[in-house]
Amino acid sequence: MNPDIAMSSNSNKRQARRCGVRAGRGQTLIEALTGFIVIIPLGLMAVNLVAVVSTSQSNEQWAELAARAAAAQANEQNARRAAENSLSRAKLTAIIKSVTVSKVDYDLARGQVTIGTTMQVAMPVPMPFLSELECHADSIQPIVATPAPI
Repeated sequence: MNPDIAMSSNSNKRQARRCGVRAGRGQTLIEALTGFIVIIPLGLMAVNLVAVVSTSQSNEQWAELAARAAAAQANEQNARRAAENSLSRAKLTAIIKSVTVSKVDYDLARGQVTIGTTMQVAMPVPMPFLSELECHADSIQPIVATPAPI
């Protein structure tokens, strides 16, 4: 390589620095940091969203199971007991803290039982505004334990 060319390119770089022209390396770093500051929280929120959707679906399934158990009972007290017994078999995890029966509507006139469940959900990635969530589900089943009128 010709030393005169190398010297002129170095002097051009020095002149460019004096005039305020930069190579752009700092801009790339700032763009990368800004991207991470935006992308990482979005990814963590996506993890929470998947957990909420999954536990909400589980809550719907547990409400359906509790309503089926309650529909096979002859009165409201036995229906509540059967629903609570079916929910006691729910597997609790680090995310699912509890599943409880929130309401029982045993309506013989309509021939149906409505069971409401409440699930306490702890977020896998706690955020300042959202660390715990409460999911509610209702399920209606026809009563199958009523004797036929004579």
